[in-house]
Amino acid sequence: MFATTTLADAAKVRWDVVIAGSSFSAMFFLRGLPPDSRVLIVEKGELVDHATQIEQRDDRAKDDYAMTNTSGHRKDWFAHRLFGGNSNCWWGQTPRFHPNDFRLAELYGVGAPWPLDYDTLEPFYTEVEELMEIAGGGTEAIFPRSAPYPYPPHIPARTDIACMKAMPQSWFHAPSARSNGGSRPTCCANGVCDLCPIESKFTILNSVDSFSRDGVSLLLQAEARHVGIAAGAADGLVVRGVDGTEVTLHADLVALGANAINNATILLRSGLTSPALGRYLHEQASYEIEADIGAPNYYGGTSITGHCYALYDGPHRRDRAAVLVENYNSPYSLRTEPGRWTDRISIKLIAEDIPQAENRVELDADGEPHIHWQGHSDYAMRGLDHAIESLPDILPFPVERIVRQVLSITEAHIQGTHRMGDDPAASVTDGYMRTHEVSGLYALGAGGYPTSSPVNPTLTLSALALRAGRSA
Repeated sequence: MFATTTLADAAKVRWDVVIAGSSFSAMFFLRGLPPDSRVLIVEKGELVDHATQIEQRDDRAKDDYAMTNTSGHRKDWFAHRLFGGNSNCWWGQTPRFHPNDFRLAELYGVGAPWPLDYDTLEPFYTEVEELMEIAGGGTEAIFPRSAPYPYPPHIPARTDIACMKAMPQSWFHAPSARSNGGSRPTCCANGVCDLCPIESKFTILNSVDSFSRDGVSLLLQAEARHVGIAAGAADGLVVRGVDGTEVTLHADLVALGANAINNATILLRSGLTSPALGRYLHEQASYEIEADIGAPNYYGGTSITGHCYALYDGPHRRDRAAVLVENYNSPYSLRTEPGRWTDRISIKLIAEDIPQAENRVELDADGEPHIHWQGHSDYAMRGLDHAIESLPDILPFPVERIVRQVLSITEAHIQGTHRMGDDPAASVTDGYMRTHEVSGLYALGAGGYPTSSPVNPTLTLSALALRAGRSA
């Protein structure tokens, strides 16, 4: 574990690097830095051990954001305020972005261009997967790999077996950081993955030794407020302690690894003026589906066992979103007919969204974040509606009736607000996540995504942060 320090002591030192946040992007950026760097990690929350998290199971460690929501649907944003951030509550889903996710604008004329491609990021994907001890396999035809997954995939659910047999080019094992071999206990498949009772999934807290080293210190309960800037370069980070005292922590380089909302807030407070800053807040749109089917299900080895790519890539992305299908092995509800209890499927249809400038984070009169949310794009909803119509084509057994279809209130994936790009007039950072306006200042995480992708953002943002750290 890192050595802890106090606000007063941290202010006495000039650090090589100060990092705001302690979740995925912050830690993988740290891992990429030169090993002799003197680094301070600034975390707004406390360090809460796993046993205490299990005991408390409440919302005291979550950020709440003021929001004007004109979408007509409830919308939530999930951000945890404690050491390790959202790694404490994620489900451990770790698919890579499809190679064409990085070429959406080039191939299909949709969205803003990425300043890098899949091949550039591939070795960093591999390194992150090794550290997270990812279990997976079978998707090499879609995702070219320089090394196999570290561990084999979990046992598929019975519906996955049927789908993989009928559509082997489209249905695959879902890769995950829920262990199936390695240093952590094997997944117990109980379906409460937001706070794994046996610590099967990778978290920053249970894997902190992979990141800690000499020269790195941790400052807890200190909120990053704004970046100190001198002569166009980052000179430190102004932080606020629990008593309201604000102190400047001096550093040669500053990296923001909070989340897309908090990063944008800090950059806006710091006076950055990019037209894209704070804008294009987005995440995936999704339907949660339960359907009665003419086949038995469940009995897989983890909570989410299968992915279907039949509705993902292709020319249709010019007009409607790519959709990833997730097959849940956790039986949240069962049928009541004798002998048919498991003849039900629980899936999620997840669509990429086109970031819209009107969805944004602004500062209120007190300098705090205020979200303006007008909803998901028509592009995303067309993709979801087409996916519903296509269920009979991608499921090789009868769909007798849909018993539940709900638009999710959140995917817990905060994206956009400081997008990457080559053009400073249309983006906040370059491909290494360095801000165009201020040298020595990095904005890490999924806030840098120019487009959405239907898949979970965590593996990709971790790989991007590792690459960024190597550039520092």
